Amino acid sequence: MKKRIFKWSLFPAIGFLLFSSFGVAACSNSSFKPASVRLNKKEIQMSIGDREDLIASVSKGYEGSELIWFSSNESVAYVDDGHVFGVGEGEARITAGYGGGYAHCHVTVSDDGSGSTDTPKINLSTSSQTIKVNDSFILSVTSVNPSDTTVTFSAGDTNIINLTSAGDKAVTVTGLSVGSTTVSVVGSNNITKVCQVTVSDGTGPVTDYDIAVDTDLGYSGSLKIGSPKNQRTFMEGLLADFNTFTGSNISWTIMDFEEDNGTSGYQDASGMPAVFPYASDQTMTLYQFGALANVPNSDIEWIMDNMGNDVRKAAQLNKVVGYPFAADNGLVMFYSKSALQGAPEGVLDTLPGILDYAQSQGLEVDYSLNAGFYMAPALMSYNNGEPLYVVEPDGNSYTATSNFNSEAGLKAAKDLRNVINHPAIRNANSAPKLSDYVFVTITDCSKVENFKKSLGDDYAVAPLPYIDENKTARLGSFLGYKFYGVNLQLSKDDMTKACNVAKFLCSEYAQFKRFSQYNVRPTLLQEKMHDAFIVAAQNEPHIKALTEQSKNNGVVPMKAVSSSLWSEAMVAYTSIKAIPAGADDSAYVAVLKALDKSLSKGS
Repeated sequence: MKKRIFKWSLFPAIGFLLFSSFGVAACSNSSFKPASVRLNKKEIQMSIGDREDLIASVSKGYEGSELIWFSSNESVAYVDDGHVFGVGEGEARITAGYGGGYAHCHVTVSDDGSGSTDTPKINLSTSSQTIKVNDSFILSVTSVNPSDTTVTFSAGDTNIINLTSAGDKAVTVTGLSVGSTTVSVVGSNNITKVCQVTVSDGTGPVTDYDIAVDTDLGYSGSLKIGSPKNQRTFMEGLLADFNTFTGSNISWTIMDFEEDNGTSGYQDASGMPAVFPYASDQTMTLYQFGALANVPNSDIEWIMDNMGNDVRKAAQLNKVVGYPFAADNGLVMFYSKSALQGAPEGVLDTLPGILDYAQSQGLEVDYSLNAGFYMAPALMSYNNGEPLYVVEPDGNSYTATSNFNSEAGLKAAKDLRNVINHPAIRNANSAPKLSDYVFVTITDCSKVENFKKSLGDDYAVAPLPYIDENKTARLGSFLGYKFYGVNLQLSKDDMTKACNVAKFLCSEYAQFKRFSQYNVRPTLLQEKMHDAFIVAAQNEPHIKALTEQSKNNGVVPMKAVSSSLWSEAMVAYTSIKAIPAGADDSAYVAVLKALDKSLSKGS
């Protein structure tokens, strides 16, 4: 069939942007704004068996949604209508969602022997499901406590779904008409759980959210999909949407696969997922595993037409090997508004100004230059945004060219020596936070939720400062990208399926859901995005900061690199730190020559 790209509204799903049947109108409105959700507590410490209550308040945003609660780890803590129960030792994040807005509470559960091990609970086989009219699925209770708990299932809207018994503690849910509703599961242990159900007619309402793939693929069979552990629910929902939107019936197996080190435990690609997420600095590792298939030519055209220039470059090795879906770990500067009160105007503009002001006030600057991910881009700051280290594939290996021993590298090393040894610098390797003694923290923007949680309305973000008082260039930041790779070891038939799945997972539809859930920067060209998506992304301070940096030679797009870049940059840090004040250029040149030698390979 001739390719047709239909664009879909966003349906309600636990862990996603939470739309009701009103969501279609909201999506088509370019002035759409998420609701504002607040919780009465940001952190809870509790024991196994304890119960704590959260209260959510909602304002702004559109009406018509349902307040929904979920836990990032139900084996640690689960939530029922705001009531949080400690189940096992560990940490979890409780989220309240309403109308596209979210609020979070961090929960730490300990075992001090005082709590009851008989905490009541009900666990369901799924918390959300999308089906077509006349299709069905089985919703079951997977575990209960106490064990003799009885449960009752009820449909929110019997015009949209029908329930029939499927045995003990299970029902078959059948779609009757297009719409969204819930199945409530009420237990005799006074616990209620909800499953959100969306019913589609197979063509769906048309909005401006592009799904990127054909709607009549009709695939069957099975595929293994890789996902970070903390994104499993999110991935389950997207894959259910893929089946619904494309008329497919693929059976999915989701494998734990972390974006930054998913190859751990593998010797080669044979046991890896068919589709897997990876960070741009893992490209070379996966290439050497024989795991990365080239993107088909038709999909290359789609990537070139829809993705920004920098991410296109980062997606390439010999050919394009990755489907881009997020840019989430470029460095920015976090600070509290109150910490800036009384500071001279423009103090955040330059790194020397920041350091000197912090010292004068007895404050510190968190900047972990002793970590390679921070040190390497700092060394590249003076090269007008171009990398001083380049990797090219060479058969099953690679060649690397390093040019830190250059005029740009020398100037950077000399300035960084003073920064590293400045009295105000603190290498914060612990969990990021801003406290009474910290003026600013320079870290990657994937940490944004940590600062939002700890600072609340006092939270603020600025672009990285300029390197010197002359404002020649901004302090260097890698803009790291996330991709979906397709396993080179697949059969031809599975390769075709996997490529379409990867493309869907990078579509505007999926990127908007991912942005809404994880607050990451999209990789789409702005002109390819719906107005509501543009507004939502532009309103995020860390995304605005990254955008500003990219216009001022402050971002080095991360292409394929070897992991040795990080380790060797840490060696350079130690060597540069040890150079005495007032040393001549030869001391720096010796360090830079050693860095080039250790990084260069095959050249």
